[in-house]
Amino acid sequence: MITVMLCDDDPIVRSALAAYLSREDDLELVASVGTADEALQVLAADPPELVLMDLALPGMDGIDATRLVRERHPGTTVVMLTTFATDEQLRRALGAGAAGFLLKSSSPEALAAAIRAARSEAGTVITPELAARLAASPGAYRPRGVRTSPSAEDLIAELCLTAREMQVLTLLCGAESNAGIARALSLSESTVKSHISSLMAKLDCGSRLQVALTAFERGLVEPPQPSA
Repeated sequence: MITVMLCDDDPIVRSALAAYLSREDDLELVASVGTADEALQVLAADPPELVLMDLALPGMDGIDATRLVRERHPGTTVVMLTTFATDEQLRRALGAGAAGFLLKSSSPEALAAAIRAARSEAGTVITPELAARLAASPGAYRPRGVRTSPSAEDLIAELCLTAREMQVLTLLCGAESNAGIARALSLSESTVKSHISSLMAKLDCGSRLQVALTAFERGLVEPPQPSA
């Protein structure tokens, strides 16, 4: 059972998200609050496993709240919710420690799947629209030690990425779980985890989400296209 807290200043949004979560047997809504201060109070008393955090909150915004959550409660995962965000806000949220981003228009199924993926680190928690924007942004995430190369082949060689690592990377960027990657490549999940750890080290990334965004930005994997 994954315990979840909602933090959104719109009671209608909170009600809708609570209804979505109530359909899932393995997700438990333990708190629903409207401000960052309220969220931090709940976390201090009994931290949930995951927080769905609105980007735009009154007072302290969701980005600053996420930074405090991750500093004070490193075992709690934060996924940002937004209806609209600038590229700079998305980058700041990533830097603050957000595990991913979801549009509030996401389906109930997508919401539940994102929560499970974020907690298990089994998938890239970002909608195609936001992933494409981040990948194309001039200020996109740039890990240390990785230079822009004139072609994907040059960068693959520069980083010493193996053919198997590229297969794993492509599937990871498609939001496949470890189990899904293992099935697709006829590998064990432990082997998949080892490949992902290697990718994180070679790309100098601290999370699966950063690996995916780096792969999109550097042209290692084609980013998803926003829906029309």
